[in-house]
Amino acid sequence: MRTFQTLTVASVLATIVLIAMGSTVRTNGAGLGCPDWPLCYGGILPPLEILAILEWVHRFIVTIISVLVLTQTAIAWFLRGRDPMLWKLGLLSVLVLFIQALLGGVTVLLGNVPWSVAIHLIAALTLLAVLTVMSACAILGPNRTRIAGAERADFVRAAMWAAASTWIVLLFGAYVVQAGAGPACTTWPLCDGAPIPFLTGSYVSHVHWLHRITVVLGAGVITWLFLYVRGMHGAGRMLQRGAHSLIGLYGLQVLSGALNIFSDFSRIALVLHLALASATWAVMVAVWYAARFDHAAAAHAPRRVPDEARGARA
Repeated sequence: MRTFQTLTVASVLATIVLIAMGSTVRTNGAGLGCPDWPLCYGGILPPLEILAILEWVHRFIVTIISVLVLTQTAIAWFLRGRDPMLWKLGLLSVLVLFIQALLGGVTVLLGNVPWSVAIHLIAALTLLAVLTVMSACAILGPNRTRIAGAERADFVRAAMWAAASTWIVLLFGAYVVQAGAGPACTTWPLCDGAPIPFLTGSYVSHVHWLHRITVVLGAGVITWLFLYVRGMHGAGRMLQRGAHSLIGLYGLQVLSGALNIFSDFSRIALVLHLALASATWAVMVAVWYAARFDHAAAAHAPRRVPDEARGARA
């Protein structure tokens, strides 16, 4: 089981690397570095040209993730008697991975049109969410038990709202990139091109301001969630660490957004911004899922039928 847990964590980390690599490909204009798909200029290996190599590396990481996902799904099939939830999540991850790869091919064949690139990113973030839940499920183990009570139910709802706000921030961030609205503001935290939000400036300035406002709202929701965990009875070490990691990553994400402005949107800053956003999203999903379970009971209780399986039988 410990090997399986390590495998699921590796899948999550590899997916974050994939999303960061996708940003590298986009910022370097390498989206069509390999104009065909799934081959690259008709071959397995790319020509010795930087744009082709970048796109090929991106595809190679997809191959690694595919192997990881298929392997952990196969192991989950053998573990389905102990934990059927893992098998269900494994099947879902394979489905989302297939859709993600298909969208990657469509994006290339359509010439990297903005809407296809945005949908491709959304699919990658969805895959990251599924793999994160699978990893959290594996780490908690088959003995995980749901925590009843109004306080924990309220916290799960709060975590769901925080996850939704994080998702909205990511969506608006992707739209800013696709709309070319990043350079619309060259100062931070104010915007020299549109001092008054939505009343001054152009359409791209409004898009940029909308992203900044969603970031502020997201920061408020995540801070509220962090304080909720700090004051919650029996939160557990895992949930406490998750909350601390979440607020730390979100703070770094905000600073990386400012770094984009101060560095004149350097490629390193752009890639860092998306990588931190992906990591924040993964931790947020993990906190939301783990909040429903008693972590101490999962670690020390004798082996039992998982809560999900018992509910299905009922």
